[in-house]
Amino acid sequence: MASPSHALRQEFATKQQMLLLPQMLQSLELLGLPSTELESWLDAQAESNEALLVRPAENSPFAEPALPRSSAASRAATQRHDGWLEEQPGRAASLAERIEVELSMLEVSARRAAWMRWLVGQLDSSGLLSLTDEELLARAHSEGLTRARTVAERERELGEMAVAIATLQQLEPRGLGARSSIEALLLQLDPTDPDYTLLARLLEDFLSEIAKNRLPQVARALGIDLEHLGRLLAHLRALDPAPGRGLVDETTPAIRPEVVVERRPEGGFEVRVEGGAWPSVEIDPELERMAQESGRGSPLARYLRPKIESARSIQGALAQRQRTLARVAVALFAHQTRFLEEGARALVALRMGDLAEELGLALSTVSRAISGKHAQTPWGILPLRWFFQAGAGGEEAQTRDGLRDAVRALFENEDPARPLSDDEALERLRENGFALARRTLAKYRAELGIKSSYLRRRHA
Repeated sequence: MASPSHALRQEFATKQQMLLLPQMLQSLELLGLPSTELESWLDAQAESNEALLVRPAENSPFAEPALPRSSAASRAATQRHDGWLEEQPGRAASLAERIEVELSMLEVSARRAAWMRWLVGQLDSSGLLSLTDEELLARAHSEGLTRARTVAERERELGEMAVAIATLQQLEPRGLGARSSIEALLLQLDPTDPDYTLLARLLEDFLSEIAKNRLPQVARALGIDLEHLGRLLAHLRALDPAPGRGLVDETTPAIRPEVVVERRPEGGFEVRVEGGAWPSVEIDPELERMAQESGRGSPLARYLRPKIESARSIQGALAQRQRTLARVAVALFAHQTRFLEEGARALVALRMGDLAEELGLALSTVSRAISGKHAQTPWGILPLRWFFQAGAGGEEAQTRDGLRDAVRALFENEDPARPLSDDEALERLRENGFALARRTLAKYRAELGIKSSYLRRRHA
């Protein structure tokens, strides 16, 4: 039989855990919310709790705070809190986040980048630009993106938009921004594929015959046998006529970076959490005064005290969210100093688990702290999750995006009269410290839309 003192301790621990549960859930919920969703969450809380005041926050730097020394009880609570976090699913990257990542690796003007971000907002549920050029330009004008007053200015802006659409169509998933499902399929074909011309002709000229199952006539017109046609049709069936399905969210708000990284005049970089990215919360002082003056047992006090405690709990959870995000961001960019100096090609391989261990946090805590959050860096706005990439190309310090960026830069700067062969490109990359296999180089060329050296010479 358990001793009275042991039973008392067990009962106290059980009650303490039950009391901590709502706080853990609330802390969990706030930690994983990006700023736009956090604002909506706080507004909803304020509507149901008159003691909670939600006010726009002033922009102010948020330095990494000194963490208090933990007691045994608080350490136990933290461990239980992290256990709850371990069980929660992560958040999927949005289409806007993907586009921002790819934009960061392209050397495009600010104007073209603005066009591309705007065009992403015009995609339909399939990821296509189903509006005509005239409709798109009229909408852009109404939203202040264009200000054409003359025919010449209008033609220039149409040209800008066309270039932005062409650039958007080169991003992943391939086919995004196509003007029709047929064009989306064409954009997914590899121009270096020996069957490219046949595949393109099937899409452009023979879909109605294929739909009527007139395969012998199609094969005869293309000058191939039925077995070859079957392989071509299997290839086409593997393509996606709606490349943005499930990715486009018409309600997705504009990205607001919560972390800002700026170069200091004296050297180095300052990392701060941007307080202006979300509202601040306060407890209504008038209601707090009324609860105190009405007496502890009064009906008014019994009504107001739970409201005030709930508001105070939200205050604490919001402050904890800021502290955790600040700790993670400061540690993250301490590892990515080379990226801040040189850009994507200098991104250092970093595992989320390693950073979590360094900070003494659970992996799930770090995962939710960065989920849906963005950083304003010298190289553009990027999702925090993008900075966690495993090594690639046989070198732990190299990342996939760093290698991809190095491949793009190498071929952009080659002599058009004598384009580099893959063997020559591999040697140049090795000289610059980038080690990768020949098949990996071919894969990156395909992803970047870089043709073979023969085709590049022919089109130079």
